[in-house]
Amino acid sequence: MDERTLNSELEAENYKLPLNAKHREAMIDLVLAWGTLDGALAMLLARVMELPYHEAADTIGKQSGSGKLAEMVRLIKQRDSAEEAIKFLKKHKKLYERHSKPRNKIAHGHCAGYLLADDNFVVFAIFERTGEEGLTVDAVPVEEMKRATKWGEAFTTFILNMLNRLDSEDE
Repeated sequence: MDERTLNSELEAENYKLPLNAKHREAMIDLVLAWGTLDGALAMLLARVMELPYHEAADTIGKQSGSGKLAEMVRLIKQRDSAEEAIKFLKKHKKLYERHSKPRNKIAHGHCAGYLLADDNFVVFAIFERTGEEGLTVDAVPVEEMKRATKWGEAFTTFILNMLNRLDSEDE
């Protein structure tokens, strides 16, 4: 669906609840995958900070995933460490931010239903200003949720594998 058609469907409020199973499954899969990713990022940052997890939790427990990646880049730069690692983290920070958009809409927006014209789109009302007196209404395709879930799971797997390798080197 093109942006113009999507906007006219949203303005006409052509959406409804309840969601179908495919919508709910895509949303819960995304939220669960990104919750796990958030924990993996925290563990990796704790490792970079050279702190036990319970101590690092006091410092980074509520930090966003993007913030955790930025902090890793900052710490690695301070140590004058591998430029390759810095490039990798910066690249993945950008990807994280792109893929986090559907997750953030799900976690922080009001789910208003799915589009009647195309049930692939789930509609969210977001408490952000649009124009002079409006609030944001946006639609997220189920496929975008699935892509973000897949990316989050893959990045989590990569991080956990790296942590396992680092742990085995310490033994």
